[in-house]
Amino acid sequence: MERKKVGEVFHFFGHIGVAAIKLTDGSLAVGDTVQIQGPTTNLEQPVDSLQIEHGAVSNAAQGQEVGMKVRDRVREKDFVYKLVPPSEAAPAPKTTARKPVAKAPPKKARPKKRAAKKRPAKKRRAKSPTRARKASRAPRKKARPSSRKSRRRSR
Repeated sequence: MERKKVGEVFHFFGHIGVAAIKLTDGSLAVGDTVQIQGPTTNLEQPVDSLQIEHGAVSNAAQGQEVGMKVRDRVREKDFVYKLVPPSEAAPAPKTTARKPVAKAPPKKARPKKRAAKKRPAKKRRAKSPTRARKASRAPRKKARPSSRKSRRRSR
């Protein structure tokens, strides 16, 4: 038996023994034999039941997320492989002529953004050389941190 990767386990519900599987590379149906393999997992079993959104289904296509009852514990990020007979594993490649691909219409140019209006620079008052600088006050005495009266006095 050859195996073909069909998906990956993204969650395991331990209390009910169900693996949530994202089908990334293929489809899965009731009756198929799957192998779930990971660093600490190696489980092979037939698919007895499949569910999508709590509803029983007989098969699931690529891109869907399904729930599958499993016999043993599996872990997130374990790979799910479908076991297939050797004749089905590698079908002969089809040789068909390719159809010419139509070109997509050109995209419309985006309208240009409006430039923000420039505001005139604020006029700064020139310092007059005749104006004398204010005299600085004498440094305050430091108040004791625990006394309110001394804080009031120092202000």
